[in-house]
Amino acid sequence: MKKLFFLSIFFICLNNLVAQVPDALKYRIEGKAKLVDIMREVDSYYREDSLTVANNSIGEHEFESDLLRWKRWEYYQQSRLDEEGRIIPNLKDRVYLEWKRYTTEHNNQVVPLAVSPNWVSFGPNDIVRYGPGYNSGYGRVNCVAFHPTDPNVMIAGLPQGGIWKTNNNGTNWFPLSVNLPSNGIGGLVWDRTNANVMYALTGDGEANNPGFVSAYGFNLSSLGVFKSTDGGLTWNATGSFPGTSGNFYGYKLIQHPTNAAILFAATTSGIYKTINAGGNWIKVQAGSFTDIEFKPGDPAIMYGAELNSANPFWRSINSGDSWTNTGFTGVPINTIRIAIGVSANQPNYIYFLAGPSTGVGSHVGVYRSTSSGTPAFSLRSNTPNILGYENDGNDFNDQAIYDLNIEVDPANANTIFTAGIIIWKSTDGGGSFTTSSTQWRDDSPGNYVHADVHFLSYNPLNGFIYSASDGGVGYSGNNGTTWNFVSNGLQALATYHADIYEGDVNRFASGAQDNGANIKYNSSLSYRHIYGGDGFDCVIKDNDPNTIVFVRNNYVFKTINGGSTNYSVIGNVSNSFFPLLTRDYNINSRIFISFKTVMGYSDNFGDSWTDAFFGNCGSVLTTCPSNSSRLYLGSANTLNRFDNVPDFSFSQVISISSGYPANVNLTGLEVRPSNSLYAYASFGGFVNGSKVYVTQDGGLTWTNFSGSLPNVACHSIAVDANNTVYVGNDFGVFVRTTSMADWEPFYTNLPATPVSDLKINNTAGKIYAATFGSGNYVTDIYNTCPAYLTLSGEHVGQYSYEASSQITTTATVSANPGTNVIMKAGNYVKLSPGFTGNKNSQVNASIGPCSSGFSFVRVQSMEEVLPVIKMYVPAKNGIRYADAKIPKILPGNKSCDLEIITAGKYSARITDIN
Repeated sequence: MKKLFFLSIFFICLNNLVAQVPDALKYRIEGKAKLVDIMREVDSYYREDSLTVANNSIGEHEFESDLLRWKRWEYYQQSRLDEEGRIIPNLKDRVYLEWKRYTTEHNNQVVPLAVSPNWVSFGPNDIVRYGPGYNSGYGRVNCVAFHPTDPNVMIAGLPQGGIWKTNNNGTNWFPLSVNLPSNGIGGLVWDRTNANVMYALTGDGEANNPGFVSAYGFNLSSLGVFKSTDGGLTWNATGSFPGTSGNFYGYKLIQHPTNAAILFAATTSGIYKTINAGGNWIKVQAGSFTDIEFKPGDPAIMYGAELNSANPFWRSINSGDSWTNTGFTGVPINTIRIAIGVSANQPNYIYFLAGPSTGVGSHVGVYRSTSSGTPAFSLRSNTPNILGYENDGNDFNDQAIYDLNIEVDPANANTIFTAGIIIWKSTDGGGSFTTSSTQWRDDSPGNYVHADVHFLSYNPLNGFIYSASDGGVGYSGNNGTTWNFVSNGLQALATYHADIYEGDVNRFASGAQDNGANIKYNSSLSYRHIYGGDGFDCVIKDNDPNTIVFVRNNYVFKTINGGSTNYSVIGNVSNSFFPLLTRDYNINSRIFISFKTVMGYSDNFGDSWTDAFFGNCGSVLTTCPSNSSRLYLGSANTLNRFDNVPDFSFSQVISISSGYPANVNLTGLEVRPSNSLYAYASFGGFVNGSKVYVTQDGGLTWTNFSGSLPNVACHSIAVDANNTVYVGNDFGVFVRTTSMADWEPFYTNLPATPVSDLKINNTAGKIYAATFGSGNYVTDIYNTCPAYLTLSGEHVGQYSYEASSQITTTATVSANPGTNVIMKAGNYVKLSPGFTGNKNSQVNASIGPCSSGFSFVRVQSMEEVLPVIKMYVPAKNGIRYADAKIPKILPGNKSCDLEIITAGKYSARITDIN
């Protein structure tokens, strides 16, 4: 009975996923629950249907194809399967519940109890197209919401990286949702009556139904709506959505124009309404809805767009309490998705854009009603193909189910913008479109906006129109004549893999989903974008940082001049995407590559290759710094060891050895730098206690090394020269030294985003974390506690510091929401003149030895502004309070010279520094 229940829920999920899968393929995969079975049919189908692949490519760019989307989805799912290898219908719920459990058991701390890292951004804060690079971007953004009174302030919702904010119209951005437990955002509302109130609809609707399973590769399901009442400092779940089962996804969130307590959410489970600011929600209409709008000037009338429906246009005339999709004429029946546009200039006008494309140079059409939808819509135009890749619209492509938008000028109902892959403009109510308003290749004249536009909206405060795409945020201040790409500092990059150069801490190469191959080449946070598409893995030559081999989709390229030019070294490998690369640590010219079923090597750094092994590959490819003859190679459930490289005639299967875990997928393996038989393996899935295993004899026997790691997928693992082990999972980074009995959090100031890769530079004492949705970060490797520590500069985010004797600080603690600074020293913590704390920030101090955890009293920050810093000092027999006078009070902040000196079990927390 349990199995039948699981399968029924899975099929609900799968039906959503495969809505636009070709019928022949849908028939093959229907009823299959295991990822390996699904992908076997997918690979077989696309091998047989080469025309389908060809029709979904655009020359050498091969920008998007159905098969590529399947491979993205496979990559994301393969480390998150259940014990039997099946897709998990409620994946996001399981991750969220585990996040809550783990943080609750660890005192709700998001700062580590160990000697703490100070993760700082490693970029990219700026991306520069370089050489043949095209379609450069910062990472995917789903939506934008505008401040109610300040036109320069807005927030952006990312599908994997939470919520970011800009105070200067995109000149720079900073993270806002440090404490938001679900960081996949589908819709945002900034309360128009109270700037402290924000709402976030979770669940990445756009990636759920790109027609081809998941266009972006992962589908983060919804946890409902979260709300902040303190400007984004903290977020809490609102009432749950009733009547949902399995995964569902969020598309859009809107607020009533005159009653701020009323909101509507468009989701794949239906339209939901709240009349008490999220206190509880009711389902007012079932179905899978992608868009929802109010009639300007009459919010009792509303419009909705249903996905994959013969009657996709819906209307309500009673404030959204009931809906109908009957009685309308002129609505096309050959559409998969529509997007709705309205204008205050003509409140009775309704536009909708309908996809997909219908032939070379055509699409379903732009339609308009001039009478609020009753009774008729009329076709305005269906040529050129404004849903495709080409600036003149002369192609047969579209991504309508993944990116489709229409926005009407609130001051002129004849001016409309549409967006799919690129943005188009009409000045005659959709009657004609000549050339696109933007272009995506970034290799031709015109206004560049990254491809795949998910959001278009006018800011009512300044009349600018804004876009959000797979590359970031853009806007036009002159109604589409020119566009500005304003994403500097918006760290949304979803990095698959990265590589470093031991001789220069600033050299860093990475492959990113939909944003290609990128290189950090100096001390700035600017990256060179050297190629488009899906960058995946890369390897930098040990003695030449300008020579790099990198993967793009199912091709392999090489540059010998830092990306100025490149050439293909492995051409189109049919149906075999995202191969792994690694180096020989002792032979500079030798590198290895692993596709799904074949592994090879090159002795001239990629210019020619030799096939070496045929079998299960593709998950792990690890060489050994201390022994060039030894190599580990693995797939999801098979791990091999080779001891006579480059002779691959004999391999030892070590995944059948004693102690090796069953029913979990291998995601990473690293060896100790000085001992090639001493290896640590990381695993995905949700088998509690099966996260990391260790072998001391090259895989002949294994021991569980998981400790109390959270029960979420581990994606990456690394070992430094001190034999300290680091693991990256869906929460962040954890650390375990040779003397630790268990793992400890190591993610101070690191976004709660999956850590897809970890790299260590032992020469510089640095560890790098590549995240899947929030860019890249760096910190010092775990080391012993210093005796003295002096802190300065500005602290924005979460930090913790330890010193065996004393800490002295003159730092400024930022007022940005979520900033939290923890300091612990053996003798005292001193806040010296110049130290400044601002409202909403938290500063904590305690006395104790290193690596013993923090024992400050947990109290809430006070709201009122006081002329003192209140210290809470726990004594043996209760709570003792102490007031410290502040010698200097400045406008908006307080500054002081204060020492905290306690001993033994005593500690102090400083709070309310305004």
